[in-house]
Amino acid sequence: MMTASWTPADEDLRRRAETLAALAGAAPSLHNAQPWLFRVGEDHIDVLLDRSRLLPVADPTTRQAHLGLGAAVFLLRLALSTMDRTVEVLPWPDSGQPDLVARLVAGGRHAATDDDRRLLAALPARRTVRTPFTGATVPVGLQVAWRDLAEAEGADLRWVAAPGERVGVSALVTAAERLQQRDPAYLAELDRWTTAANLDEGVPPHAFGVSAATGHAAEFPQRDFAGGTRTIPARPATPLESHPVVTVLHTPTDRPDDWLRGGQALMRLLLTAAAEGYASSYLNQPLELPGLRQQLRDELRLAGWPQLILRLGRPAGPLPPPAPRRPTGDLLI
Repeated sequence: MMTASWTPADEDLRRRAETLAALAGAAPSLHNAQPWLFRVGEDHIDVLLDRSRLLPVADPTTRQAHLGLGAAVFLLRLALSTMDRTVEVLPWPDSGQPDLVARLVAGGRHAATDDDRRLLAALPARRTVRTPFTGATVPVGLQVAWRDLAEAEGADLRWVAAPGERVGVSALVTAAERLQQRDPAYLAELDRWTTAANLDEGVPPHAFGVSAATGHAAEFPQRDFAGGTRTIPARPATPLESHPVVTVLHTPTDRPDDWLRGGQALMRLLLTAAAEGYASSYLNQPLELPGLRQQLRDELRLAGWPQLILRLGRPAGPLPPPAPRRPTGDLLI
């Protein structure tokens, strides 16, 4: 784990390239595709889109890929802060390099905040948990605090609490899951990222969560990563919590800048939640179908655009193993 003790403020960042890339590579991404590359200079880090790791069926606009890149940017911000460096994020710094989505420039000495250290220390506990939560709600005080954190990153959280809204959002998740599970192109793409042979990428079978029948019986249906037909090891049939805490992360507009900010807001939220003993999973199926995404926006009367649907809670059992990660050497250019 990176701490501020291992380097002076004026150290050449290239000496820590592998550490920085490994840390940023722990960010979440759609189906754990890890669509990023990093280029480390003396005083800056470039974050680039790796187009070989896109999902054109589920993510045709690369919106979700850029959310993942934003999450990686936030982790690099934390890394530089805990090195006692100031940091400036320059989005799309070079029009001649469209895949260069952000450059983080490290400045002079500036003491890291206790909060930054706490968030970075929570990274090993950050998990996507697709098995039951305890059913305990997230206290209103935490919901308010987490929304403030999202707002500080240029995004917002819309808690889905009213009964009518929950019915409406659940119906959209259900409809999206059914449509995707009947789409051969979607299922072929899903299979690419969920095979047991994937050793350093994708969603391994042990992380699929509960069985398809159990996941689809939940108030907010879970994604069936088995694609409905593949034979995989038996999955738990324990029912999910009956009243999950659900929130929608949304941004003012729907441009690549918003996606990058949304990813940073997501990473701050996930680390803050992990530090408090909470975990999350995703209910993003409606956001991957343009018509249903618009319906979700209308259902919740959002002024902006929904980027992520999150289920949050305290895991009822042990945390699952960490998701597989690409070798650090593959991340650096």
